[in-house]
Amino acid sequence: MPVRLGFIGVGGIAGAHLDAAQKHGIPVTAMYDINPDTMKERQQRYGIPHIVSSAQAVADHPEVDAVVVCTPQFVHLEGIRAACNARKPLFTEKPLSRTLADSYEAVRLVEEAGIVAQIGFVRRYCPEWGKFKELIEAGVIGRPVVWWMAGGGPGPGSSFFNQADQGGGPMLDGMVHNYDFLRYMWGEPTRVVGSMVRLHPVNTALDTGTAIIEFASGDRHTVLNSWGMPSGVRSGGLHNVLGPKGILYFSDPDNDPPVGLNRDEFGYLVTKHEGGRREVHPFKKWNMYEAQLVDFVKAAEEGRKQTRATITDGLRAQQIALAILGEYSF
Repeated sequence: MPVRLGFIGVGGIAGAHLDAAQKHGIPVTAMYDINPDTMKERQQRYGIPHIVSSAQAVADHPEVDAVVVCTPQFVHLEGIRAACNARKPLFTEKPLSRTLADSYEAVRLVEEAGIVAQIGFVRRYCPEWGKFKELIEAGVIGRPVVWWMAGGGPGPGSSFFNQADQGGGPMLDGMVHNYDFLRYMWGEPTRVVGSMVRLHPVNTALDTGTAIIEFASGDRHTVLNSWGMPSGVRSGGLHNVLGPKGILYFSDPDNDPPVGLNRDEFGYLVTKHEGGRREVHPFKKWNMYEAQLVDFVKAAEEGRKQTRATITDGLRAQQIALAILGEYSF
């Protein structure tokens, strides 16, 4: 019998996981959300048979084999505790929580329960970022490298993302994928520096700032990000990687797709080298959310506790985020 999933929280990002489950024939048998209308819509769209009255009721349901937590991060611990109480495999979205206290408790609960547990660092399954990692590790632009990323806008639609005690703003909710991927490539950072400010009068979180994250290898990541812009206002973006032998571009600077490349099936990255020499690095596309959910279900079936992104990985990435916000020191 295939692993049957129960969802705690079915709004927002849950849609990506529900789509993945539907496409791959993974049964979703129960759900709970604080919004009855959201549950009704999800039931109609995905045919989820059981609507229950609490997070624990999802985890305890006899037709649920594994739990997926997609609530906002400031209430993740409720779903994590429910799965641990039921001793059922757990997938929780990122960030692990809003506070270190909740994250430490999440790690403790998972370890004591001895369950399969994974956090939704979906970029570990992303074909584009996987190619980026491959090229850096192969030394295509040399080492060390400086990974630059910059952008700004009004932030996500839901207001909780920019509340200090709920979403924590862009450097926590928005950039935590980057911090995890840095660790995935280079291990633990040696120094984290943040400079943050609040620009939008409605936000309580620090919504704009800069961070530098350094590693023993000499590699580093520089981020400039804002969710503090007025509605309809966005800055230009920057996303590339500088090395002693050239630059890796996530977006083709010449807008010159390779002749004959099937763009429906393949993407590509570009590097430029001495004298302007251009190299194209294609990769096969796939849906990273589907790959992630299929891998989690396989881990649950096998009882494989060393998932690709563990709960402890969630804690470590959150520590980087909170260091940038001035709430943690390395």
